[in-house]
Amino acid sequence: MTTLCHALCIFLTFFQLPPYLANKEKPPGDSHFSVLHIIIGKDNFQTVQEKLGPTKKCHTKHHDGVDVAGYADPNEALVFEFGEIGGGDVTGFFLSRPSHATECPLSPLPARFSNLATNGGIRLGMTEQEFVNVFGDPKTKTRPDYWEYEWTLEERYTEDHKKGAATAGYTMSGDTYLVGITIEARFAKGVLQYFYISKLETT
Repeated sequence: MTTLCHALCIFLTFFQLPPYLANKEKPPGDSHFSVLHIIIGKDNFQTVQEKLGPTKKCHTKHHDGVDVAGYADPNEALVFEFGEIGGGDVTGFFLSRPSHATECPLSPLPARFSNLATNGGIRLGMTEQEFVNVFGDPKTKTRPDYWEYEWTLEERYTEDHKKGAATAGYTMSGDTYLVGITIEARFAKGVLQYFYISKLETT
């Protein structure tokens, strides 16, 4: 029995995943597409204002084909993107320090909202290791402090999708559709200063 246990321990030791596989990129769960009860692909410019107060759209060069609108206080900024592909819905958002947010004017962030975080817990000020624990190591680092992640996933249409299509008067081709997800993160001295996430569905 002792010999068997010893052999098993040796096997498990050598079978451990190497670090680069243990920290492989992990697609974000649904909770990361939501902040302050605003959900990518579900909310639009009107519902954003209903939840956070009036603001104005502005065109930006940061990402092609999108308008942005957002809010800021002295410490943080929250900016939403509204893409043409998304049909006017929120297609992405980012958290950043106000001085690096956008060239567009931002509305005051309501005082009741502070220490912003996605529903999945991503917040400014978290460490690189905390970030890696959630999303894994990025495949792309344009600079040591600037990380990029991209995923293309194939999803199956739900009954709600099919009912919505029937109501709108069109039929779906196939049983699946593609989802493109992008995450960008910028760090300063190992601490998160900018977090961007977007989700686009191609049906």
